Amino acid sequence: MMTSRILISALLLCCLASSVLALPTVPHDIRSLPRSDVAAAAVTIDGHLDEAIWAEVPVWDDFRIIEPDTLVRPAESTRVRVFYSDDGLYVGVEADQDPATLVKRLTARDQGVNRDSISITIDPTGEGRYGYWFTVALGGSIQDGTVVPERNYSSEWDGPWEGASAETETGWSAEFFLPWSMMAMPAAGGDRRMGFYISRKVAHRDERWAMPALPRTQTRFMSVLKPLGLEGVQPASQLTFYPFASTTFDARKESFSNRIGTDLYWRPSSDTQFAVTLNPDFGTVEQDDLVVNLSAFETFFSEKRSFFLEGQELFVTSPRATGDVPGVPRMLLVNTRRIGAPGARPEGVSIDRLDAQRLSELHGAARVSAQHGNVRYGALAALEQDSRFAGFDALGTPLEVDIKGRRFAALRGVWDGNGDSSLRGLGATLTAVEAPDDDAYVGAVDGRIMSPDGTWKVDTQAMVSHTDSGTGHGFIADTVYAPRQGLRHTLSVDLLDDRLDLDAFGFLSRNDSRALRYRYERTRSDLESLREQRTTVRVIQGWNSDSQLVNSGLFLQRNWTYNDLSQSSAELQIRPARWDDRNSRGNGAFRIDDRFGLALGWNSDSSRALSVGLGFDASNEDLGDVTWLAEGHLEWRPRDNLSTRVDLLYRERNGWLLHQRQRDFTLFDAVEWRPRLALDYFFSARQHLRVSLQWVGLKASEADFRFLEDDGRLRSREPLTGAPADDFVISNLVFQVRYRWELAPLSDLFLLYSRGGALQDGLGRDFPDLFRTSFANPDASELVMKLRYRI
Repeated sequence: MMTSRILISALLLCCLASSVLALPTVPHDIRSLPRSDVAAAAVTIDGHLDEAIWAEVPVWDDFRIIEPDTLVRPAESTRVRVFYSDDGLYVGVEADQDPATLVKRLTARDQGVNRDSISITIDPTGEGRYGYWFTVALGGSIQDGTVVPERNYSSEWDGPWEGASAETETGWSAEFFLPWSMMAMPAAGGDRRMGFYISRKVAHRDERWAMPALPRTQTRFMSVLKPLGLEGVQPASQLTFYPFASTTFDARKESFSNRIGTDLYWRPSSDTQFAVTLNPDFGTVEQDDLVVNLSAFETFFSEKRSFFLEGQELFVTSPRATGDVPGVPRMLLVNTRRIGAPGARPEGVSIDRLDAQRLSELHGAARVSAQHGNVRYGALAALEQDSRFAGFDALGTPLEVDIKGRRFAALRGVWDGNGDSSLRGLGATLTAVEAPDDDAYVGAVDGRIMSPDGTWKVDTQAMVSHTDSGTGHGFIADTVYAPRQGLRHTLSVDLLDDRLDLDAFGFLSRNDSRALRYRYERTRSDLESLREQRTTVRVIQGWNSDSQLVNSGLFLQRNWTYNDLSQSSAELQIRPARWDDRNSRGNGAFRIDDRFGLALGWNSDSSRALSVGLGFDASNEDLGDVTWLAEGHLEWRPRDNLSTRVDLLYRERNGWLLHQRQRDFTLFDAVEWRPRLALDYFFSARQHLRVSLQWVGLKASEADFRFLEDDGRLRSREPLTGAPADDFVISNLVFQVRYRWELAPLSDLFLLYSRGGALQDGLGRDFPDLFRTSFANPDASELVMKLRYRI
C-alpha cells in the first residue's frame, strides 16, 4: 500500500505540474542543411578545409561569449560550415586567432585541460531528449560523450567518429565527421529535425564562445538547441564486431594467461540496437585513483569499461546519477561497477586478502535499446561466473571456498514530453540481482518538469526496494529556480526510509534520511576589477527515522577569477552538533560536537606552460581537535606533446575518531602524505605514453580512548588490559607505464606494466621506508598486452 501511494503521488505531481505550467512555446526557425553525398566522398578529415565543398557551404558566425557570461560578440571570427550525407554529418570550422596566442596541448582521449578547442553537441531527436557531444582540440586530441536534459554532460561514452585540426596563417581550423550509425536516432519517414550547438574554447583568454549563446548560468540547454532540418537520412543497418586478444604475464607467479573474446553490436535500424559481449576481459588497462576511506560510507567509482558505457544514458534516472546536483551525493539505480565486483564471502570463512579483492569473471552481458515515437526503452543483463578460492574455516582447517556468480538485470522505459509541454519526461525502472546470499529488487518511477522559459525545473524520483531483510521506500526531488541569468536557487529533498536498499545494483551513500538541502549561487561577470565572481551559500539539515539530527551545516563560499586569469577561493564551514548513526558500525548513535572549518585555494593561469595550484584547509574533528591539510600541484608543459604534473597532499589529523570493536573507539593522531606524479608524452595525437605513480602513506598513533554509552555520549576509558596498541599504518602504491596506440576509431593496442599494492607490515617504519618497501614488495606486478579492433 505504501509503495502504491508513493508511486501514484509522484505521477500526480508530474501531471499536476504539467497542467499548471504548460504554455505554448515559440517555435524555432529551422535551418535546412545542404546535402552532398558526392562531395562527402572526397572529404579527407585532416583539419584542412581545402575540399571544394567547404567553399560552397553557407557560413555561420553568430558566436557570443558565454564564459564569462557577458553574451557580447567576441573580438575574433569563428566561421562554421555544416553539411551532411547519407553517412553522417560534416562540420568544418575556421577559428581566427593570432598564431602566437594558440594553446596546443595533446592529452589522452576525454581528458580535459585548458587549451584551444571546438566542441559540438548534437541532439538527434530534435526534441531535447538526449544528445552526444564531440570535441576536437588544437593538435588533434579528442573528447566525446553523452548529454541528457537539461545539461547533464558525461564523458563515459566513446564513439567511432573522426576529428582533426590544423594550424593556419590566420589561426587554426578543425574538421568533424560524425556517422549517423553511431547515434541512436528516432525513426523518420522523410524530414528530420536535429538540435545543434557549437562552442569554441579560447585558452589564452580563458573564454568560451558559443552558438547559440547558452551559458551555464541559464537553466535551459537541450530544449533550446539550434534546430537543423535534414531530408532523407535513413541510416543503414549495421553490424559491428570488436574482437580482442590479450595476454598477461604475472611477474610474482611467473605465469602467463591469455584471453580472447568479442563485443558485438547490431543496429538493425536507427532506433534499435542489440549488444552482446562474450568472454569479456574487464581487466587492467584502466586504474582507479587511490582512496583511503575508513568511514562507513562507500566511495563511488565511475565505470571505465566500454561495453557498459555504451547506452548508459538511458539508465540516467535523475541528475544525481551523474553528480550534477552540487552538494548532493550521487544516487544511481544502475551502477554497472557492481557487475564483476568481488562477491560476498561465506560467514566463518577466511580468504586470502588478495583473492578477496579479485574481480569476478563474467560469462557475458547483453543489452538492447530502442525507441518508438516519444518512448525509449532498454534492458541490460549480465551473468558472472562462479569463483573458487583457497580458504580456512574458523579452526584454521584448509578448504576450498566456492562463491556463486550473481545475475544482474535492469529494465527501463522513458516517455519524453514534447517541447510545448512542461512535463518533459516520465520514466520507470526495474532492477533485479540474484545473489547467493540475498536477492534484491528495485522499482522506481521518475519525472522531469520544466517551465517553458526555463525558470523552474523539477526532477523527482520515487523508489521501492525489496530484499530478504524487508521492503524499503524512498522519494527524492531536486528543484531549480533561476529567475535570471547568473542567479540560481536549488532545493533538494530526501525522504528515504531505513529499509531502502539500492546497493545490490545501484549506489546510495545512505538510507534512513529525511534531508533538506538548499543552495544559493550568484555569478557576476560585470565587475571591472574582476573577470568573474561567484558566491555560494549551502544549508543542509537531515534527520534519521529516530528524529536524530544526522546531517547539518552552513557553508559560505566565494570564488574569484582575476583579470590575469588566476583564481582564488575561500569557504567558511559551520557544522552544528549532531548525531552520527553510521560510524559505530551498528552499535548505536553518538554525539558529535560543533565543528568549524576554513578552506582557501589559489590557482595560476592554467593556459601557461607552467601552472601552480595551492590549497589549505583547517577544520575540527568530531570531538573538537583541529586537523589541517595543505596541498598543491605543479604542471609543466614545455612542449605541446609533453607534460609533467606533480601533486602533493599533506594532512595532520589530531583526535581522529575511529571505531574499533563493539562500543569501543580510539582517537588517533595521524600524519598522511599523498604524492602523485604523471609524465605524458605523445608521439602523435593517437599514440600516447604515460608513466604514473600514486602513493598514500598514513601513520596513525593511538592518543585516547572512548566508550559509547547508552545515552550517546562518548566517555573516556582506559586502554583495554593486555590489548595490543591500536596504532596502524597504511601504505598503498600504484605504478604504471602505459602505451596506447589508436590504430583507428575505437581500435587500440595497449601495452601496460603495472605494479603496486598495500603494505601489510608497516608499523615502525618511517615514510621513506614505507614508500621503498611498498615499491620493492608489490602485491601485483603484471605486464599486459591487449589488442582491440573495430570491424
